[in-house]
Amino acid sequence: MSQGVDLRGMLAGQARWLMMPSSVGNMVGALLAAIYAFLTLDFPDASTRTTFLWLTVGLAAVFTVNAELWGMRRLSTLRELGAGTAPGNADTITRAMREVHPFPDFVAQISFGSWAAAVSSVALGTWLLTPVSVELTVRILAIGVLFAPITSALVNLLVTRRAQGLLEKMTVHLSPAEVLAALPATSMRVGRRIVLFTVVLVVLPSAALIDVAYRLGEVASASLSKVDPDDFDAALETARFLLYGRLALVALVVLGATLLVAYVGGTVIAGPLRRVALDAHRMAQGVLAAPSMIAANDEVWAITSSFGLLQGQLFTLVGKLQRAGEQLGVTTEQLMATSTRFEAGAADQAASLNETSATTEELATSARQISFNASEVSAVAQRTLEAAQGGQANAVAFGRAVERLKQDNRSIAEAVERLQRRVQQIGRIVEFINTVADRADLLALSAELEGTKAGDVGKGFSLVAGEMRRLAENVLESTNEVEQLIAEIHEATRATVEATQGGLQQTESGLALAGQVTLALNRVVGLAQQTSEAVRTISLATQQQQSGTDQLAEAMADILGITQQSLAATRQLTSANNELLGVANTLKAVTGRFEVKA
Repeated sequence: MSQGVDLRGMLAGQARWLMMPSSVGNMVGALLAAIYAFLTLDFPDASTRTTFLWLTVGLAAVFTVNAELWGMRRLSTLRELGAGTAPGNADTITRAMREVHPFPDFVAQISFGSWAAAVSSVALGTWLLTPVSVELTVRILAIGVLFAPITSALVNLLVTRRAQGLLEKMTVHLSPAEVLAALPATSMRVGRRIVLFTVVLVVLPSAALIDVAYRLGEVASASLSKVDPDDFDAALETARFLLYGRLALVALVVLGATLLVAYVGGTVIAGPLRRVALDAHRMAQGVLAAPSMIAANDEVWAITSSFGLLQGQLFTLVGKLQRAGEQLGVTTEQLMATSTRFEAGAADQAASLNETSATTEELATSARQISFNASEVSAVAQRTLEAAQGGQANAVAFGRAVERLKQDNRSIAEAVERLQRRVQQIGRIVEFINTVADRADLLALSAELEGTKAGDVGKGFSLVAGEMRRLAENVLESTNEVEQLIAEIHEATRATVEATQGGLQQTESGLALAGQVTLALNRVVGLAQQTSEAVRTISLATQQQQSGTDQLAEAMADILGITQQSLAATRQLTSANNELLGVANTLKAVTGRFEVKA
């Protein structure tokens, strides 16, 4: 949070501060262009001059504001950091640095384009609005050709100086490696810049001076041609004085502008190199300051960035060496004190070893007894495990048998239920037959009565009706017997269903009991296995303990001999520590030559 506040206070208004030299450079260029126009442009009348002036002022204001807006838009991240609307982390600072670093070239391009567009617009407007010649229009265009490069070069240099200072402020919050990752030193254009500045500072001013001299010569010749021959000598002296005076003024102005651009360009290139030389001189004298990146451009940036990285690595290395030297001295003193105490304790250790040997013999005897008892317990645990596993297998088999019995009872119950449903269907059929037989009996009785009424004619019909009646009565008797059988079957199936349901409940209880028995036996088997493993581990441990105690007794004598050797080694260690202390003092003396400043 504090870093964000610091960044906001440090970068507030820096975007406009960085853009300000563009306006200053354009004003200087406009002043030079105005002097040049006053000396070289010959307008036909005052109205044409006024139109030219108004067009120049208006279009210059428009293009200046446009250039200002373009520049501020290019610095969006820097403006957000200054306003506190962007987080002050490494990524945001990196984006802002990538905006600021190429900004001088961008502003120079915008300045050059604005000059070219403004001068072209003024020339075109003057030509369209006033009766000027093509030659005068070309001379107006020449102003842009001569002074647009000079102005853009001056703007580039002025903005570069401020951009370098702003970049150095932002690099404080980043490590040298992060700065190099954000602005890699890959642009190598110093040669091209020197050629461009040579053209801007030599060729263009020379062309302007030649043009001014030529134009002033034309004006002087024109004025002398109108002078009376008697006054020619005096007029010639006056014209020569005015010509030389104006040329001297123009030369001084151009020379001043050239020296200004040359000075700023020299400081842009030589300033970072001078600071690198100063830091290198301090490093040679043993003064190491915290690493700082010196902002520059092109090959100079490659030098300063590499030097900053080297300075950071050397600062870290010397700091580590100083801390290591101090730690080495402290550790050496501690080793000397420890070796002295160790030498004194070695004698006490030898006396204690004799007592330890007797104790070891007693421990070996106890270990043998424990090993014997553990072997017997292991055998009992193994038999218990085998018995539990057998009971577990029987319980599983019993559970499977009960499960099969449960399935058989369920099948019987389902079959009896199907039989009961069939018997119910047969009962309904028998009821239907009884109904039909009753009706047939009634019909046969009616037919027999009708046949009796008919006399001899219906006698045969009466006999048939009587037979049908007896047949219906037999059917009724048979169906009654069938109904009794169905009732008996229904009762038997009901009893069978109840019995099978009871059997199912019993098998469910048996199956649950078998599951409980199986779970109990599983727990018994698990406990038996754990017991067997524990006993086996104990037996193995006691055997190892017995072997170890035997070996310990044998090793006691060796330890006594080693103790004597340790005494001799301790004396050698004391001597080596003395030598190491001398090395630590030497390292302190060497690193003490460097003064590390945070």
